[in-house]
Amino acid sequence: MKNYNSNEEVKLTKNEQKVLKQIITTLKLSDSIIASSMNISQQAVNQIRTKLEKTGIIKGYTPVIDFEKIGIHIILLIGIRLTHVVWEKKKEWEIEKILKKIPFVYQVYRVAGRDISHAIVMGFKDGIQRDKFLKKLETVYEDQIEIKWNYSISVKDILLDDPITLLYQIIDKKEFEFDELFL
Repeated sequence: MKNYNSNEEVKLTKNEQKVLKQIITTLKLSDSIIASSMNISQQAVNQIRTKLEKTGIIKGYTPVIDFEKIGIHIILLIGIRLTHVVWEKKKEWEIEKILKKIPFVYQVYRVAGRDISHAIVMGFKDGIQRDKFLKKLETVYEDQIEIKWNYSISVKDILLDDPITLLYQIIDKKEFEFDELFL
């Protein structure tokens, strides 16, 4: 068996791609595993999980994916302002729906401000793919979108991507305290 600890891209078979997609949409730790780790019944865990899902606290189960291994090497942070033409012709919910369908997008934020209307996070395999996408936005869609700023980041430069630690801090009601930062 090949050692997959390196940073090289992993080529997935069609079946591996399908399984990964299933894991992304249905991943969750079994109730029995959680129950045994907490010394409570599996039924208790199931009731808790059901409540968390019904209340919308848990919206899904997502694995942590190594971008490099699936061929994503560049993250693009882009700040855009939609033109008045878009705002006149589309409702807010229609705009949200359209933004979510843009290729390579994995996060979209609505920003209340003068400079930008939305911040978007995207993933690309390389600079050529990113540049081709940006050029299309700047030319074909110039009447709809103004690119106010964009920052490209190598996935190797991601220092922290840890919503779980934030979640634990919120659940544990930890205060935002620290006595020193750098000096």
